[in-house]
Amino acid sequence: ILEQYREEFDETAMHGPDHDKAEVKASEQVVPNDGVFTDEPNAIEHTNDDELSDDSLMEEFDKELKKHGDTGPRHSENLQRDQTAELSSLASSRSPTDKLRKFFGEDAAAAAAANYSPKQAVGGNVWYLGYGYRPNDIMFSMEGSVRGGTLEALIERLTLHDYLDMNFIATFLLTYRSFCTTEELISHLQRRYTLAPPEELTMEELEIWVEKKLKLVRLRVFNVLKTWIENYYYQEDYGVLENLRQFTVTVIRDTLTFPAEQLERLINMRLEKDKQSEMKKMISNNNSIAPMPILPRNLKRIRLLDLDSVELARQLTIIDFKLYSAIRPIECLDKAWSRDDETGKTASNIKASILFCNQVTAWVSDSILSQHEAKKRAAILKHWVQVAERCRTLGNFNTCMAILSAFDNSAIGRLKRTWEIVGARTNQTLVQIRKLMGHEKNFIEYREIIHSINPPCIPFLGIYLQDLTFIEDGNSNYLKKTQDLINFAKRMKTAEVIREIQQYQSVSYSLQPVRELQLFIKTHLENSRDEEILYSLSVALEPKEREDEKIARLLQESGFL
Repeated sequence: ILEQYREEFDETAMHGPDHDKAEVKASEQVVPNDGVFTDEPNAIEHTNDDELSDDSLMEEFDKELKKHGDTGPRHSENLQRDQTAELSSLASSRSPTDKLRKFFGEDAAAAAAANYSPKQAVGGNVWYLGYGYRPNDIMFSMEGSVRGGTLEALIERLTLHDYLDMNFIATFLLTYRSFCTTEELISHLQRRYTLAPPEELTMEELEIWVEKKLKLVRLRVFNVLKTWIENYYYQEDYGVLENLRQFTVTVIRDTLTFPAEQLERLINMRLEKDKQSEMKKMISNNNSIAPMPILPRNLKRIRLLDLDSVELARQLTIIDFKLYSAIRPIECLDKAWSRDDETGKTASNIKASILFCNQVTAWVSDSILSQHEAKKRAAILKHWVQVAERCRTLGNFNTCMAILSAFDNSAIGRLKRTWEIVGARTNQTLVQIRKLMGHEKNFIEYREIIHSINPPCIPFLGIYLQDLTFIEDGNSNYLKKTQDLINFAKRMKTAEVIREIQQYQSVSYSLQPVRELQLFIKTHLENSRDEEILYSLSVALEPKEREDEKIARLLQESGFL
């Protein structure tokens, strides 16, 4: 009998039970994160045994066969499966009543056997294998993607028995916190796992419903839970873990033994990591050797112009990437970075990145205005232009833009005497940077560049925040003319921006931090003067000139007077 099952499994794996449906292997049932569990700030490092491989599934299949097997005959038509993975992992008994007892208990099996009355399907479709949501509970676009739906319909869409939309699942898990809580999500998934059959099914129909729908729904729920724990769990979700663990070791273990063991192990790993406050983010290195730092002669007394522009750009990049890579998807929802809270935890990483850019801008301005002579101001300005260019070549567009913002603010931009001394080469470099980072046509040139380069890279965060703001302000949370259909199209747009942010978080720079230089940078970032004071200083250094005063000054500086 076991050999017959194996042959049917091989046949299904080769051709599929339904030629109109694509094969979906067991490992493809888990929502992928581009093949790497490192795009989220708290991804769990996993090993190969996490995957539902064919061998492990067949081992589980053998166990179930021995556990529930009997000597009675089994018809091959009852062995059909919609997905190859479910066939191999969810073996069941050959007796219909044994199967019903296993899933629903003695009462359900007895009731189904006593109430046998064949029912014809309408229009050739098996009515009891349909979806639970009503047509008005969900809406689709012309392309077939989900536009909106009730929370119940969207969660059912996550775990359909006959359709797998990987993009929908990934988008849902990225953005669900904008329309429901984690507790609600887990509760709905648990109800979905314990799905009840339609009323008045015959024994035969109930057996088909279990085989064709319930088992597949349960495996879908398992995969969604597994993916959520691995890639979308945050420390704030700690409160649901114990409830989920109890559900796993009782309800899931009774029906899917091997998957339950996987899920329990992942939950325990999360519980341990939370207790130790070691939420780990896995960031891959680009496998290149870090260049030797370019150090100034005297590390005990560092001056700005003593720092090589390349090394200063590297050290700033180390700080900036650490802040950028810590940004979590939840911080990108509902303009969380624009809200203040008493705990200071709301979008804390985005706020930290914004603060860093503002501090860099203030430091650049302060260092220029700290010089009383125009020539010395021009020397500092030229140095910062070189640093901005080095940041650009490193792919650090965020710090590059922060430095550029200092040149364009009122306190520095009005220093005509200083700008006149800056050389042509420096001005040409600055023109090229301004052209790249210019806001014309919604930063079209910058967007083309950022989409053509490979990590490591630090994109200009301000553009993403601008895009997220437009999406949030320009789209309602619910579809128009409805009160309960969540606007999922809005969440799809948000997810596109979040994925682009994540794209550059997973590969770090191979750069070596220098403690003395990091301390020098930190000190100046935290002690720069504010914009109002800097503007007053700028006016004092270079008062506004009348045209005749300017001509007289230029003649005097050139030696004619």
